Order: sequence, then C-alpha cells, then structure tokens
Amino acid sequence: IDQLPCGSFCMVAVATILMSLILRQVLSGKHTGAKLPPGPWNLPVIGSLHHLVGTKLPPHRAFLRLARRHGPLMLLRLGEVPIVIVSTPEAAMEVFKTNDLAFATRPSGPTVDIISSGGKGFALAPYGDHWRQMRKVCIMELLSTRQVRRLDSIKQAEVTHLMESVATASSASSSAIIDIGKELARLTNNIIARAAFGGKCRQQEVYLRELAVLASLVGGFSLVELYPSSRLVRWLTGDSRDVRRSHPQIQRILADIIQERKEKKQRNASAAATATPNEDEDLLGVLLRLHEEDTLNFPLTLETVGTIIFVSDSASSYYHSFATS
Repeated sequence: IDQLPCGSFCMVAVATILMSLILRQVLSGKHTGAKLPPGPWNLPVIGSLHHLVGTKLPPHRAFLRLARRHGPLMLLRLGEVPIVIVSTPEAAMEVFKTNDLAFATRPSGPTVDIISSGGKGFALAPYGDHWRQMRKVCIMELLSTRQVRRLDSIKQAEVTHLMESVATASSASSSAIIDIGKELARLTNNIIARAAFGGKCRQQEVYLRELAVLASLVGGFSLVELYPSSRLVRWLTGDSRDVRRSHPQIQRILADIIQERKEKKQRNASAAATATPNEDEDLLGVLLRLHEEDTLNFPLTLETVGTIIFVSDSASSYYHSFATS
C-alpha cells in the first residue's frame, strides 16, 4: 500500500465506497408487493439523481419536465430516499385533503431530527396527540386574528421604513449605491425580531446571525439527507457536524432570551399578576403565557417554546435567502 500512488489509492477508496453502497442497496431492496407510482429509470446508489443533475434546470422545473412524462404522481429515488412528486391540483387534493392523515407525518432525517429537537414544536412534529395540541395552539393563539393584525402592521411599518431610507439615500446623492440584498436582509431581521421578541433584545444580533448560518446549512445540498442510513457518508461529510454545532448555540441563545424575558416580567409585578393577552403580545409572550397557565394536555416546556420560535424564525430566514438567491 505504501508504494501505491495517491491517485490510485483514492480510486480504490472510492470504488470500495461505491461497492459497499451498491451491496447495501441490493441486499436491502426487497420487493414488498406494493403498487408504487411510475417514475424514471434509476441507477444503483444514486437512484434518480442523474435526471436532475444532468439538466441545467432548477429542481422544480426538472420535476415538472419528468412529471409530464410519467404522470401527476411520480416516484423518484434521490440516493436511498424515495420521494413522491405531486404535480396537479387533483393529485394534491387527494394527498392533502382526501388522504390527509396518511400523509400528515413529515419524513424524518438527520437534519430534521436535530433542528426539531427530536420532533418537538409544531411544523416538524410527527402526527399524534402532541401535534394536534400544537396545531390548536397555533390556530387559536399564534395565528389568531389579533396576531395576524399585529404581524401585518409590523410588515407594513418595516416596509415603509425601508422605502423611506432608500428614498432618503437617493435624494442625498444621485450616485448613491444601495445594496438591495443587504436592505432586504435587514428588513427580514427586523420583522423576525419584532414578531418574535417584540423588538430589540440583548442577544438579538447574535441570534439572527446564528439563525442565518443555520438556515444556509439546512437549505443547502446535504449528502447525508440522501443517504441517512450510511455511517460512512456521515463520517466523510461534515454536514451533520456543522448543524449539530450550530443548533445548540441557537438553543442557548434562545434560553438566555427566554430567561431575560421572564426576569423582566418578574420585575414588573403588575404584568406578572395579570398574564392576559393584549394587542402587542409578541410570539414569545404568547408562548410564555401558555407555559405559565399550564392548562394544556401536554405541558408546554421552555424547550418546546424555544423550538417553536426557532422553527418559525428559521422558516422566515430560509424563505428570504431562497427569494434573494
């Protein structure tokens, strides 16, 4: 082995990895007799990935092109993960309405397990009693008419402020250069901060910075998500390690923010004595009030409060990064 050139050694290592993945797929590929949707032909190890990577189209357009050939319900295999693509309103109605319970649980994976703290919260929780309770909390409290009006006023105020700042910069200098991406990032951060925390808090900037880092990790390509059962892939790639390193930092920051809010509320004896909803109650305030009332079937722990805030904020942050990319 010492006399092998470096290139030959790398080729042997890659061939060994591919052979182990092929053997795993062949040995585990038992026929269950289930009637599966049609789909494009697959290759060993990579599955249907070559139909997407071989084109220069964005993923959604590549899916549309394949769906026109294989039908409104189409099965792809991205690595070892089966994916069903639904591409017509009628098929979507069957999935999301007629057979809602069968598809209610989101598929789990290494990244989802980390960012959802093992299925806590709402958006990424498996279907069950906990999910039904969190759905009720979401509808009755987090998406109530009062909260929707509040969020709408925050967005209008922040957009107005952005437009005024752009107009001021333009009038001050005819050659002013305005970084729209940077301004939109600031707009998103301000909306997130005001919606979640009611405005400025001590660790807001650190939290938003870590949130952007984690959103980029979760939203990017991850080989681990394509081969979740492979320890070899997990060892070779640093995707899961990066997410595991970033997520606890955000949880610690959120725990500090929650503790700061609780201490502030304790200093205000009158507010603590009358924990009732009000028009300016932010997302954290709503969840802490429900935590203190302790009237739910499943206790709303502080860890769950932090997970709900994180998932809500990360969804907004990821949408911004996707829309401006």
